[in-house]
Amino acid sequence: MLRVAHCTLAAALVTVACAGCQDSAAPPRMRPARSAVADPAAARFLVVFTGAEAPPDFAGRVAALGGVVDTILDNVGFAIASGLTAAAAQELRSAPGVSAVEPDLILGAADADEPAAADLAGVDATEVAMGSSAAPTGAAFYSRQWNLRAIGANVAWAAGYLGSSEVKVAILDTGIDYRHDDLVGRVDSLRSTSLLTSHLSKTCKPDPGQPSGDEDEEVRSRFPGRLPFTDLHSHGTGVAALISSNARLLAGVTQRTMLFSVKVHDRFRKNCISVYLDGIIYAADHGADVIHLSIPLEFSKDSFPGIVAAVNTVASYAHRKGAVMVAAAGNDSADLDHDGTRFKFCNAVHVICVAATGPTSAAGLDGPWENVDAVASYTAFGRSTINVAGPGGTVTPDSTKVWLVCSGTTLFGGAAQKPCRAGKKVWSSTGTSFAAAATSGLAALLVSRMGRGHPDQIRAAIEQSADDLGPPGTDPYYGKGRINVARALGLVDRPRP
Repeated sequence: MLRVAHCTLAAALVTVACAGCQDSAAPPRMRPARSAVADPAAARFLVVFTGAEAPPDFAGRVAALGGVVDTILDNVGFAIASGLTAAAAQELRSAPGVSAVEPDLILGAADADEPAAADLAGVDATEVAMGSSAAPTGAAFYSRQWNLRAIGANVAWAAGYLGSSEVKVAILDTGIDYRHDDLVGRVDSLRSTSLLTSHLSKTCKPDPGQPSGDEDEEVRSRFPGRLPFTDLHSHGTGVAALISSNARLLAGVTQRTMLFSVKVHDRFRKNCISVYLDGIIYAADHGADVIHLSIPLEFSKDSFPGIVAAVNTVASYAHRKGAVMVAAAGNDSADLDHDGTRFKFCNAVHVICVAATGPTSAAGLDGPWENVDAVASYTAFGRSTINVAGPGGTVTPDSTKVWLVCSGTTLFGGAAQKPCRAGKKVWSSTGTSFAAAATSGLAALLVSRMGRGHPDQIRAAIEQSADDLGPPGTDPYYGKGRINVARALGLVDRPRP
């Protein structure tokens, strides 16, 4: 299950400069300054407006109720206000121009929902030669990447489809280890940012039971010279290299696509929903052609209709900016058709929702690349929500998991990070995040071929070229089918209707 809590306001705000950074950082984002520090026992709320802009007297009304406005997110019709009591929030709901006032929920993966990770059975990646690979198939551990062969990525590489540096993929996750061998030169440090230092995130305390210190300060103290968006967990780095990689250790779906990090998670993969929405806006405003959403967001849409409206508004904003959005369906085996109260990013408008498949047998991993996978037992499903499926791996054996690279700045703690200890550079896991990452890689390839700013056409190309592995037509587990990179690029025949 996903943990959901309400954000409370920190008693003080700290602004930290990146002293001693050795890399060039992106300019800071400008945000409205707070005029006061509110009662730390009072709550923080997402305020949804009836239009795209705040009512003229909005800040004054909030102040009169004893709260302060953290920020107003321009053009998307909502703001974050702190220091309001429940009674004050109820009164604010009746103000002209306000349609909803709801708690700024904390969302994230519970420990039990972390992807299952496997150790390397004694194989140390540091013992493998890591010369620069001219082709993705030359990666040191490519033989383990059944997932890329299953979707025909190798066929696309052989035909010269390696992606374009003009295409930008924003990864909303735990950050990216931009100095990793597979990612050097693939990460745009000027666009990349950590929103953990933003005004919104500073006032969000994701988990009182976990260390609540400044994670960006943790980066500076433990990894001097690193930019704040470096990855302390490894999930974001693994996803990033699956989308675009230099292919020294592991291949990615593309080899030349540029990435940028929008660090929205702390290393425990939690944050307030307002920070996640801000991350999508940031990605869209900074030229993302594809926005990859590795965010375990789930809440009751019946209980929080205002937040549903805010998510859809932000998704529509990114869509108007021309971004393709891809999200993981989730690893909770949820029936999204019959549990109508669940809301995830997958349910948002314009978002490609990706379920997971796993190989039917370890023995067939080196065989024909077509149709070697079936539904993964853990994937969420539902005809109403799933657009396509992608390779996410099976829980056992290890050879049928998805292989990923570790972040060199991992701070250990949690089962998913154990394989990254002691100098290990690769690990294996399962999850819809990795199915979605393969789909984001395919979206980037299609942008390089079809041009930027055509998210609907990219989505249609992904769906229409998918392998229809389940019952004919759209079905609950595969949607339109399991993605097929080679077919999407026109390298193999279209499936028969």
